[in-house]
Amino acid sequence: MLSAYENLDFYSHKLKTVTSSGYPSSIMDDNDMDKKGPYIPSYMDQNTPEPCVVCGDKATGYHYRCMTCEGCKGFFRRTVQKDLKYSCKYAGDCVVDKTTRNQCQECRFKKCVRVGMATDLVLDEQKRVAKRKLIEENRERRRSEEIRKISRLRADCVFTERDQYIVDHVTTSWLQTCPKKVNRYYLNGSPKPGMPVPEAPRPPVVQNGVVREADSSGAMDDDMVDQDIFSHLAEVITPAIIKVVEFAKQIPGFTKLVPDDQVALLKNCCFEVMCLRAASRFDKQRRTITMFGGLTVTKEQVSQGGLGRLAEPLFEFAEGLSQLHLDDTEVALLAALLVVADRPGVQDQESIDRLQDIILTAYKNYITRQRPHQPVLWGKILMKVTDLRALSVAHAEQVKLVKMECTNDIPPLFLEMFESSSPLFMKQE
Repeated sequence: MLSAYENLDFYSHKLKTVTSSGYPSSIMDDNDMDKKGPYIPSYMDQNTPEPCVVCGDKATGYHYRCMTCEGCKGFFRRTVQKDLKYSCKYAGDCVVDKTTRNQCQECRFKKCVRVGMATDLVLDEQKRVAKRKLIEENRERRRSEEIRKISRLRADCVFTERDQYIVDHVTTSWLQTCPKKVNRYYLNGSPKPGMPVPEAPRPPVVQNGVVREADSSGAMDDDMVDQDIFSHLAEVITPAIIKVVEFAKQIPGFTKLVPDDQVALLKNCCFEVMCLRAASRFDKQRRTITMFGGLTVTKEQVSQGGLGRLAEPLFEFAEGLSQLHLDDTEVALLAALLVVADRPGVQDQESIDRLQDIILTAYKNYITRQRPHQPVLWGKILMKVTDLRALSVAHAEQVKLVKMECTNDIPPLFLEMFESSSPLFMKQE
C-alpha cells in the first residue's frame, strides 16, 4: 500500500517553497519542475522512471489515483481548487505531451480526467490546512520521541569520576607517545594528493636467501623483500615498540599486573597497536599511512618492505577506521583495549579481566555520551579489535618468512615479540 504521508510531506514542503522570482513554485510554469528536483517516493524505480499518463514526462508518483509528473499534478489540483474554466482555440483535440502541455489548458484538463485523475480527491483550502497541521504535529511528535530516547540513553549512561580519570589518563598517554602532528617524509619524494609515490629504480631483492633483481617492469612477488624499503621500516620499528611499551605502562592499573603478564600482554598487543597508530594517520587522497617518526608509505611499499600480502588487509583496515571518524580519545581507548585484551600465556587472568572491564566501561560510556545519535558505533569499534587480531595472527606467519631472508637486519626488539623471553620489554620502565 502506498504511503499517504509521502505525498503529503512533499506537498507541505512545496507549499512553503518560493522561487527566485518571488512566486510560489505551485504557480510557476510546469517546465520549471525539472529544475527543482522533485521528491521521488520510495516505491518508484529510480533507474527506469515511469512516464506521466497525461504528458509523458517523468512521473514522480501516484497523484489523484494516476501516475503523473509534478507539473500535471499541480495543474490538475489548481484547476479543481479554483474551479477554473478553459476554452480550446482549436477543435478540442490538441496533442498533450511534455512540449505542448502548456499550450492548451482545456485539452490538458480533459486528458487528466480521461486517464482517471479523481477530482473528489483534491482538497479544499480548509482541508489542506488541516492536513498540513497534522503533518507538522506528527513530525514534532517524532522529534520529541527521538529527544526522549536520547535522554534515556544519557540517563542510563552514568559517566563516573573513575571513567573520567581513565579517559583523561589514557588520552594523555596516547598523545604523549603518539604525537598528533609529525613531519612526514617519503621514501621517494613527496606525492601530490591523489597521486602515488613516485617509484625509484628497484634495488636487488632477497627471496629465500638468494639475491635477485626485480623484473624489467619493477614488479615483485608478494614473498620478495625489497632491502632498501625494509631497512627504512626496520629503523622505525624499535622506537615504535618502545613508545607502545611507554603507553601501556601509563594505562592506570597496568603496572600493578604480574610482571610476566605485563610482558605477555605487550608481546601480543605490540603489532596491533602499531597498526592502529599507522592506520589512524591514513591519508585517503594519497593512499598512504604514516608510521612512527613520520615515515609515510604506500600499500606497495609496505608489501615490498616485508609485510607481503598483509599490506592489503592493513590498508583496508586503515580505510575502514577512517570512515568511523574517531577522535583522539576514541583511538586512545581502542589502543588501551588492545593492550589488556584476552591473551594466551597469562597467570592472573582475573586481574586482567577487571582492568579490561574498567576500560571497556569508560570507553562505552564515553561513546554513549559523545555520540548518542550513533548507537551502532560501539559495535563497529569492537569489530576493529577483531580485525586487528586477524592481522596480528597473519603477521606472525609473515615474520617467519622475513626471519629467513633478512635475519641480520631485523631489530632485536622486534624479534623478541615472537620469542619466549623478552628482557628488553622489561627494561622500558
